[in-house]
Order: sequence, then structure tokens, then C-alpha cells
Amino acid sequence: MRTVFLGTPEIALPTLRAMAAADGFRPLAVFTQPAARRKRRGKEESSPVGAEARALGLPVHEVEAVSKGEPLELLRELQPEVVVVVAFGQILKKAVLELPRHGCLNFHPSMLPAYRGAAPVQRAVLEGVVESGLTVMRLVKKLDAGPILLQRPWHMSEHKNAEELLEEAGELGAPMMLEVLAQLDAGIEERVQDESGVTFAPPLEKTDGVLCFKDSAKMLVNRVRAVQPWPRGECRLLDAERGEVRVLVHRAEVAENAGSGAPGEVLTINKQGIVVACGEGAVCLNELQLEGKPRKPARDVANGLRLKAGARFKV
Repeated sequence: MRTVFLGTPEIALPTLRAMAAADGFRPLAVFTQPAARRKRRGKEESSPVGAEARALGLPVHEVEAVSKGEPLELLRELQPEVVVVVAFGQILKKAVLELPRHGCLNFHPSMLPAYRGAAPVQRAVLEGVVESGLTVMRLVKKLDAGPILLQRPWHMSEHKNAEELLEEAGELGAPMMLEVLAQLDAGIEERVQDESGVTFAPPLEKTDGVLCFKDSAKMLVNRVRAVQPWPRGECRLLDAERGEVRVLVHRAEVAENAGSGAPGEVLTINKQGIVVACGEGAVCLNELQLEGKPRKPARDVANGLRLKAGARFKV
């Protein structure tokens, strides 16, 4: 089958590798977002999909818009029978959607129609979802609203953050996509999404990382998990000498039997980290980062700041 692959970040890599290794589904070409500066002071680099596709010996096209101009003409010349899309990062227009005879297939890490949008895993984690799902669907003009070709339930471990869960979803999605591709010529049953169950997952914003200790400990931990690797959990330590100290929180867990205090109050410091009172329960901050410093165990940060029980975080 003549296939073309569209994708950009790490979650797309397992499907790309699986298609490249599969008899009959190796992509004729790979389209991805243009090279960009991926580190604050680094040089421009190809996307993870672009770099991997080159390593696999596949033709790569870095395009700002695949639905018009030269990229669209190139896509037409390739005459794909199906286009596979995994986190490409561009809205596909009618000219692309209707080009392949089998359409454009998309892997989406949610149990559609729940969490349509750019950040389904992050938003689900933020809301404390544990039982979710994975979907392969046919793309239409309306966002993530196309007919479902295959779905599987997915248990989202509460011990993993969004970055780790996205990696897991990518690995689980690759065989699902191959299963659908193998059934296209024979015909595959499609199921229309139930619009009454639609929820949305818009992209994360910088403010989504701000931690509020008035929230319950469970809510705060879920927020820390949801915003990895961006924008990351952020709070402010109130320090008599330094003023407000910006603190990034990389890992946190609910602290059991920690006692009580006012939200934001440091209750104790132990091997696991800094235990802070919340609106309900307490949270243990396990791994932190001060501005301009490397990530460290929270206990080391506390020692460096000479932090004691009774210190306070801004609420």
C-alpha cells in the first residue's frame, strides 16, 4: 500500500518505526514541521520525526503547511492510498483529507469523543483520570470528530507523569495503526462518534503549571504530573532574606499521615522531600529546581536554603 506519514514529536516515533519495518506499509515519504530551536540556547534542529525518518532512510520534507503550495503538489505526486497522521501539529485541509482513497488516519491518545484537542493526556491527568483509552480514527475537517476505526482501553498509571504516559501511548498506538492499515483493503467497520459525550483538551498554557496549595494534595500532585515536561509545576517560597523564591516542582506525591497546618506551610523535611500542607491533606515535594540551577532532590534544596518546618510557600 502506498503510504505517507505525517508527524512531529516523540509520540509519533513508534508508529513511524513500525510502518518503516512492516512489509507493504513503508512510507514513501515523511512530512514534519520545520526545524526549530528546541533548547533555549541551542541551534535549530529537526523534529524527532524528521531525525528518525532520516535514520530510517526515508525521504523527509519539513513543511510549514502541507495543505497548499509545493508541499501539496509533492503529496499529490506521491499518490498515497492512505496518509497516517500522529501529532503532526498542522490542521489538514480538504485538499489533503480527500487525496488518498483510504483517507487520512490519525492516532489520538484518548477514548474519543472525550478529550478532543491538542493535549488529551495532559488534560486527563490534570482532572485525575485513570481509566482512559486510545483511538485510531479517520480525519475530517472538524477537530478530532472523524469516525472511529479502532479503540482500546488504556489504564493511565498514577505513578507516571504526562511525558511518560505520552511515551507509553505512542508505543501502544503503533500496533493499533498497523492493525487498521492491514484491514483497509478488505473494508473496516467505522463508528460515528457520539457528540453528546464530547469534551475538549486545549493546549496547555504557562499558567497551567502554577501550583496552589489551597487545592487538595491529590489535585496538586495531578497538576505536577500533568505539566511535565512543559510548563512544569511552579510555586513561590516566601523567604525573609531572598523574598519570593521561584521553585519548579518536577515530582511530588501525596504525603500520608503528615499532620495538618495552614495551606502552604512546611510541616516537615525528610528523606522523601519537603512536606507541605494543602487545602486538604499534605503533599511531599520530591524533586525541585531553583532558577538557574539543576534539578535536585527536594531535601538537598531544603538544606541549601536552610529550610525549616514552619516556612511557607505562597498560596
